[in-house]
Amino acid sequence: MNASIKKAVEFELGGIALVPFSVMALLSAVFLASGFIRETGIVGAFALMWSIGFVLYAIGEKLPIWREYVGGGLIMAFIGSAVMVHFGLISEADSEYLAESVIGNRFLYFLLVALVGGTILSVDRKTLLQSVLGLLPVILFAISGAALLGVLAGAVFGIEPARIITHYVLPIMSGGNGAGAIPMSEIYADMTGESGATYYGFAISVLTIANILAILIASALNQIGKRFPGLTGNGQLRKAADMPEVGIEETRVEPEEEPHTISAIFFAVAMLLLAMLLYALMPQVHLFAWAVVIFIALNLLDVLPGSLKRALGRINEWGMRVFIVLVLVAVGVMTDLNELISALTLTNLVIAGVIVLGATLGAALSAKLFGFFPIEAGIAAGLCMANRGGSGDLEVLGASKRMALYPYAQISSRIGGGVVLFIAGYLFSILL
Repeated sequence: MNASIKKAVEFELGGIALVPFSVMALLSAVFLASGFIRETGIVGAFALMWSIGFVLYAIGEKLPIWREYVGGGLIMAFIGSAVMVHFGLISEADSEYLAESVIGNRFLYFLLVALVGGTILSVDRKTLLQSVLGLLPVILFAISGAALLGVLAGAVFGIEPARIITHYVLPIMSGGNGAGAIPMSEIYADMTGESGATYYGFAISVLTIANILAILIASALNQIGKRFPGLTGNGQLRKAADMPEVGIEETRVEPEEEPHTISAIFFAVAMLLLAMLLYALMPQVHLFAWAVVIFIALNLLDVLPGSLKRALGRINEWGMRVFIVLVLVAVGVMTDLNELISALTLTNLVIAGVIVLGATLGAALSAKLFGFFPIEAGIAAGLCMANRGGSGDLEVLGASKRMALYPYAQISSRIGGGVVLFIAGYLFSILL
């Protein structure tokens, strides 16, 4: 009997121990239904989001059309969570509590900084330098492509180019919501004397549409890459005969290196605090952009021991498996389904779609000038400029099955977004 119980407890489905997971899911459901989930603190929040997220993930991975063309389990976890809040399966108070446990308390910041660090530090120094230097001009091509096609689409609907640029292209390409649309609305108010809130309301609508379309296009690019393998590096931005591939190295932490895993956690925390300090001193550069700069500098200077890099890569790999679904549930419960639905007017849908496509084509068509694969450039420098920032990057990369591009997505949405904000200050003054 003991052997049977032990075998049942050890039974796994998709790498998850089914019995402990089922117990966790049942207990978290009881606390949610009884109205006491908030009394359980962060443990109950994580348990509930894991329960919801992994069930939705499993469903998304089992639906062929959804898996292949919408984004699979990760996107199902995001949208399914928003649907649950919309229909009252999760109350507004409970949804705020769930989001606070991951995003409000900055746990998400730690996760993303560890992800950035583990990925950047696993990249060959020479390859990293050439990739970063090449990506910035590709981002400018993406912005140009978005503006060109956006103006052409606006002409079809009788919308003047100035409005297309200021109300569609700039907010879509600004790097997201918190670091993009919100500060852009303040720039708009300062430059025009009009209501920043009114501008923001429209900007977030088109940005929401663009984010959804970016996810769909990312999934389509994954399919194009399968059909035309010469266009893709399968998650690698650049590949040359004399260079290692860009991405996460397949390394294993040996038993004697286990203490370095603890050091790597402390190191990730320290780097997050350093990025926060630099952001406080120079808020013109976003916190995550500072994290990218810090880890790129550490990689190029080659000052970290290999054991620490490998340990951080192991945390990266483990964190991706365990926490990304949880993060997408937290983002999902914050998403207003009515906002998504109300923004879906035909005009906004077409114009936003053409802008996102223009950004993708601008990046992809210029990719080979800088030694990049078109599919990966279109995703990292195009789609990751035209989504809702940090969470949008995760959704786009999840849909395209190219999470290894995350550091370059950060360069696009953060540093590229900062460039767009700078451009906006000038364009608002001359176009409006």
